[in-house]
Amino acid sequence: MESRRCSPQTRKGWGMALSTVVFDVGEVITHWVPQRAFEQVMPATEVAAFMKRIDFAAWNRANDALASIAPSGEEMVRRFPADEVGIRAYRPNFLLTVAEMVAGTGAIIAELQQAGVAVRGLTNWSADMFRLTRAKFGILGRFPDIFISGEHGIVKPDPAIYRAACERFGIDPSTAVFVDDVAANVAGAASVEMTGLQFFDAATLRRQLVELGLLGARQPVSEPVFHWVAKSDWDAALEAGSYRLSGRGLDYLGEGFVHLSFADQLQRTRSRFYGDLADTEVVLLELPTAPELPIVVEDGFPHLFAPLPLEQVKVVSG
Repeated sequence: MESRRCSPQTRKGWGMALSTVVFDVGEVITHWVPQRAFEQVMPATEVAAFMKRIDFAAWNRANDALASIAPSGEEMVRRFPADEVGIRAYRPNFLLTVAEMVAGTGAIIAELQQAGVAVRGLTNWSADMFRLTRAKFGILGRFPDIFISGEHGIVKPDPAIYRAACERFGIDPSTAVFVDDVAANVAGAASVEMTGLQFFDAATLRRQLVELGLLGARQPVSEPVFHWVAKSDWDAALEAGSYRLSGRGLDYLGEGFVHLSFADQLQRTRSRFYGDLADTEVVLLELPTAPELPIVVEDGFPHLFAPLPLEQVKVVSG
């Protein structure tokens, strides 16, 4: 995992016959906040000093080349025995550090698939921690293959990792776009003739992919879209200030999007998923058809590739 270093984008190969988009994961598809692991065992105000003291950045870079971070953790404890509790907190609390998706990237992945563009992944991540992450985020299941640095002992921006990934994917680097939030990694991809795009946000990335001819303009959703929710879940969301579900009994991160319905699909959805609940036990929400909402229609149903915006929804019934 890496932290963003903002700098101008590096682009090479514009105008080539592009057919594949290779995505980094951390800070492109999922957010990563390592401080959360350490906050489980120390006050949040002490975390920054702790991370500097043990040189967490260097430890993290080394971990990206490993199959498992367990041995490196033991080595860190030997080097910094006074910080053993904090160091040992990282591995068991790792999933707390990858708790959200980057809003909108999932919609781009879905649109690329609909357009017949191949999607693959290439990430700096220890193999053991990535297995946990992959199981948590349903959006990662859309990738037929993800090349993980820790499985091969090479990390970005080493040109060798891009060549190895392209070879495994069976693609010519000149036909691939690589998306990463770290400028050095984008430059590394460009050095092997991939088209490199530095990621800042989903809207910018989508515009760039349109410029490259890989996507067209997003098809606007002009008719109203709705979401059914059990009243108990809706009340809990209002109290918490966030909605963590995709549908009834479905986790938003596990699905990768929020299930929505058009007006003519409402009764079918109601009967299939909420038929055991009385009218007083369900809430029908209407979402605005705002262009900034990353909604993609898949198999006839609208899917929202971002958390449900509580402040924008309107309660229709319930």
